[in-house]
Amino acid sequence: MSKTRPHWGGATARDWPKLPQTQKTSSKKHSVIGLRKLCYCCLPNDIMKQLPVLEPGDKPRKETWYTLTLVGDSPCARVGHSCSYLPPVGDAERGKVFIVGGADPNRSFSDVHTIDLGTHQWDLATSEGLLPRYEHTSFTPSCTPHSIWVFGGADQSGNRNCLQVLNPDTRTWTTPEVTGPPPSPRTFHTSSAAIGDQLYVFGGGERGAQPVQDVQLHVFDANTLTWSQPKTQGKPPSPRHGHVMVAAGTKLFIHGGLAGDSFYDDLHCIDISDMKWQKLRPTGAAPTGCAAHSAVAVGKHLYVFGGMTPTGALNTMYQYHIERQHWTLLKFDNSPPAGRLDHSMCIIPWPGTCTSEKEDSNSATVNCDAEKGDSTEKGVTQGGDSHEESQADTLLCFVFGGMNTEGEIYDDCIVTAVD
Repeated sequence: MSKTRPHWGGATARDWPKLPQTQKTSSKKHSVIGLRKLCYCCLPNDIMKQLPVLEPGDKPRKETWYTLTLVGDSPCARVGHSCSYLPPVGDAERGKVFIVGGADPNRSFSDVHTIDLGTHQWDLATSEGLLPRYEHTSFTPSCTPHSIWVFGGADQSGNRNCLQVLNPDTRTWTTPEVTGPPPSPRTFHTSSAAIGDQLYVFGGGERGAQPVQDVQLHVFDANTLTWSQPKTQGKPPSPRHGHVMVAAGTKLFIHGGLAGDSFYDDLHCIDISDMKWQKLRPTGAAPTGCAAHSAVAVGKHLYVFGGMTPTGALNTMYQYHIERQHWTLLKFDNSPPAGRLDHSMCIIPWPGTCTSEKEDSNSATVNCDAEKGDSTEKGVTQGGDSHEESQADTLLCFVFGGMNTEGEIYDDCIVTAVD
């Protein structure tokens, strides 16, 4: 197997010589961890066997991690890809998950793979048209609910700040002409920072472990194809990259991230209705300072999974109650998945049954009485909107890929039910 450094940290990840010294926002310093030249390989079978398999038709239990086994043309192991769910269109009964781009130690990818949640099969949607990139943003604006837009990211030659749009029906990419001053080229790895037609960008990676230095909130309107930088109030988060940025209702939340030799554990919020930044001081068991983790919003909660710390990759999941401003470290009944960073995560619906029996009380079900409508009514919406399904569906956090700090790069699909 080839030897390489872990592929994380922006366009010059291969030149990043070590994990940075970490310090929480209290400025307490910890020891430096040197980063060895590490091997690149796929997820070991013994790790995969720790998780039960969720088969089609199974009803998942809460507080349990599962692995999905899918047939077809699956993507190779990778990091820095994006992951999006699109609801069904036409006669399709179930929607699809889209895995876009990413990288391994040898190259950046321009391919798009899909999972059909009705047939439980992988498919190579396209391998052309997308400029190769990793650690980019993906989002689906309200004005084009059946398309996937990507922004930013990097390949081995440098960072990007361009936008491209995937039409899943024709399996083709286009590059729209936009107006207004765009953000500088940067890595910005999320699929949860859109509200309505607008993508919100804050921070991101510039070079190696260094973030871009601007703390401006950048807004892209997909309906008008315009970039803008609205005036905000309050103190924004410090420059960082590898943070999570997730939308819930009219609020945007930022947690963690990295700048030079500092990991952050802080939580910030800005409400787009008044454009005022707040540094939150939640109660409970909060995540440690970390970077390259993932987050999604479901109802009144945020879910944060994985990430990198000075001591290695995390396999923990935290739930944040937005109204109560309270963190909870979730406990699981089975062995946790492999710790990972630079993975991707989204919410998907899993077929369930409408029941109030006690044995089914551990499953999260929604909208049990609605009949099948058009595709915009039955889809799980991304970007901070409510997740709704026309049938009694269990909502799952779906995680694909990523890597650990020992150099293992993953190609697995893991899921767990959420409220």
